[in-house]
Amino acid sequence: MPKKSFILHDETLNTHGFRMLTDGADLTEFLKNPVMLYNHDDWSLPIGRWENIRKEDGKILADPVFDLKDDRGKQVSQKVADDFLRAASIGAWPPTELSDAPEHMLPGQKHPTVTKWKVREASIVTIGGNHNALVFYDHKGNKMDLKDPSQLIKLFDLQEPTKNKMSVLLNKMLNLADNAPENEREQAVQALINRNVELTDNNTELTRRLEEFRQVEKTKEKAKAISLTDEAIKDGRINADAREHFIKLFDSDFGQAKAILEGLPKRPSVTQQIEQQQKTELSDMQKASWDELDKSGRLVMLKDKHPDLYAEKFEKKFGKKP
Repeated sequence: MPKKSFILHDETLNTHGFRMLTDGADLTEFLKNPVMLYNHDDWSLPIGRWENIRKEDGKILADPVFDLKDDRGKQVSQKVADDFLRAASIGAWPPTELSDAPEHMLPGQKHPTVTKWKVREASIVTIGGNHNALVFYDHKGNKMDLKDPSQLIKLFDLQEPTKNKMSVLLNKMLNLADNAPENEREQAVQALINRNVELTDNNTELTRRLEEFRQVEKTKEKAKAISLTDEAIKDGRINADAREHFIKLFDSDFGQAKAILEGLPKRPSVTQQIEQQQKTELSDMQKASWDELDKSGRLVMLKDKHPDLYAEKFEKKFGKKP
């Protein structure tokens, strides 16, 4: 497989709200034992080693050498060669020096910048990039869960002499007095955890209520859709065969279905049709002459239905009243 360099680390802001300077990375231990793990799984044997480990342009880069005699190493190597795996991630010991100096802080950064730290291992990972692929191990070698606020705070709680400075910083973050003792910090962190649980429970309850409200509104809309559709069938705007089509249209877009129905003309009633027919007949007879009416056999109808118009046309034809 052709040599391919991986970015093990860069100085961008990670999702936990802090970043680590590349110049401050101590590679000594890593260079002595440059093991390559898979997804930071240090309970399993390495899948290879790293070579050409170096710092360039604010990044830590290295070239992978896979153990092709190992089944998992061979499998991961093939996925890297086929471009299915592209990312690597650094594993580090807790930081040894921190800084909250303005020149070390970026917009949106919540926690101090790690200015000195030691590299423990580097892994090929399924999801990578400095954005998320970052693992810390405590002094006993156990992975730290940085999603846990208490462990995230412990990550920045350094040993003396930096510890006092960091304790003051942590106290400020927790809205405590500068000289607040450790037990108060622990209580404040626990309060944050409890508050997070409370907010999560409240959010779950609000989500449940919102879903209930949506179901009630959906039931109301369904009933209204049926009512509007049946009304449209009754007044002749649509045929009964189109009922199910419009019910489905209401389900997908209530407003559009309602607008379509409201835009359709109503079918005139029998009474309205008769009245319209009578108006048309009267208009035609008003326009026709006596002879045209006589020829078409409509004089009798004119005399029965519209005697005044009949008398008017008789007088005009014969010069006298009928």
